Amino acid sequence: MYSILTALAWAVAVVLFRRTGEVMPPVALNLFKGLVGLVLSLVTMVALGVPFVPEGVTLADTLMLFGSGLVGIGIADTLFFMALNRLGAARLAVVDCAYSPFMILTSWVYLGEPISVWLGPAVVLMGAAIVIGAWEPGSFDAAAWKREKSGMALATLSVFLMAVSIVAVKPILNRTDVWWALVIRLAGGVAFLAVQGSFPRHRASVLRALTPGPAWRLAIPAALVGTYLAIFLWTLGMKLTYTNTASVLNQLSNVFILPLAAFFLHERLGPRQVAAILLGFGAGILAIL
Repeated sequence: MYSILTALAWAVAVVLFRRTGEVMPPVALNLFKGLVGLVLSLVTMVALGVPFVPEGVTLADTLMLFGSGLVGIGIADTLFFMALNRLGAARLAVVDCAYSPFMILTSWVYLGEPISVWLGPAVVLMGAAIVIGAWEPGSFDAAAWKREKSGMALATLSVFLMAVSIVAVKPILNRTDVWWALVIRLAGGVAFLAVQGSFPRHRASVLRALTPGPAWRLAIPAALVGTYLAIFLWTLGMKLTYTNTASVLNQLSNVFILPLAAFFLHERLGPRQVAAILLGFGAGILAIL
């Protein structure tokens, strides 16, 4: 259930990030959402009385989580926003089909998680749902496709890094408080982005993003839903079930985006999109059998 809620929360966040990305470059947007998520998570951690140095947690555990955030939030999310700007949401959703196979493969190799006979059909069904719902064959342009190859490479690398970063810390998540683990991962991502944002090419856009202004009207809700809520639910889902099962359910976000985009962004919701939604939910059911 947490993994399904993650998909819904992230779908809402992507709709907001699409608008926010029009005024905030990828590095600035990623740092902004990371800072908002980190501050809110720290406040929640203090309010719930979660210790900053939990019993039984080693320095190696902390460094592993920190590194996981550096890679999975700092680097992977920046690549995600770069790919979103280059590909657009439709083609990005198609490339994002690689997320589940990467998660299933890495969790099987690194963690020895069993692969259910239903996971394979679920991945295929989810991929079909995303392709049917997002791909617009009539809009294909050979010259544009050639230019977008770098976006495809960035998107593929992004989902691979996300998979590796969470699978590497799955054993730590199993025995630690989710809020503490989330804070450490977010700290790793924010630390990387703060260094990256200090470079001359990003400094001006980062300062603009961190200065209160009209862009915050979308950026703050996007960060609230996409970082504070979605990453909490995502971490909890990964903690409480197999990572391979959670990853397939997470991909429901690409299906949820279709009706949300139609309602909030006035994008078309036709028969293909409706079929994609039904296929996506079917894949979700197969994943939890």
